[in-house]
Amino acid sequence: MSRLTEQLQTHIIISGKEYPLNMSYKNALKSWDALKAANDGDLSPLAASIIAVKFMLNLDCRNMETQEINEALKKIAEYLDKYARISDKESKLNNKPLIDLEQDGQMIYDAFQAMGIDLDTQEISYPRFMSLLREIPKEASICRIIHLRQQHQRGKLTKEEKEEIKRRGSEVVFLRDRKKEKEAEDNKSYFRELQNKKRAKRGLPPV
Repeated sequence: MSRLTEQLQTHIIISGKEYPLNMSYKNALKSWDALKAANDGDLSPLAASIIAVKFMLNLDCRNMETQEINEALKKIAEYLDKYARISDKESKLNNKPLIDLEQDGQMIYDAFQAMGIDLDTQEISYPRFMSLLREIPKEASICRIIHLRQQHQRGKLTKEEKEEIKRRGSEVVFLRDRKKEKEAEDNKSYFRELQNKKRAKRGLPPV
């Protein structure tokens, strides 16, 4: 179905009952982050459920049956994914992400500002926000960063582009590997705990 004729989704149905969706892009992104964190093992499924159901449906999932919670999360995830695909044109290459709404948040914010959209004061629906991502002018910094990421993943960086990455900083151009960061932090915590146990045996304070 064409985006021009498709009706905007404003409700989801759970156990035969219709619930209105909170259309704010901010609530949608918070819910997306919670579901992703649960999928990555950084947040418990219960915590993710409480966050997503609260922000998207304004409901307390602690008052819901397990079956209803599971159905709600499935419908919420489908809704979020449905409109995320609006911006798929430049979102992935070889199944690897090219944009991170958290890491690239400031550049996206600046690009919207340049388009005359103040994300601090204007109420924008999630579908509209995702659609606007595709309308960001090519001269915006985020578009240039995405291009550099594409070139890097394809192994086609030119000498000039490599120099540009050095100027901009690899921490800006390349996306963070949050899984590796978490593993490194977990290892650090583990060895710190072992060290403190040894120090405690010697009567020394923890580090």
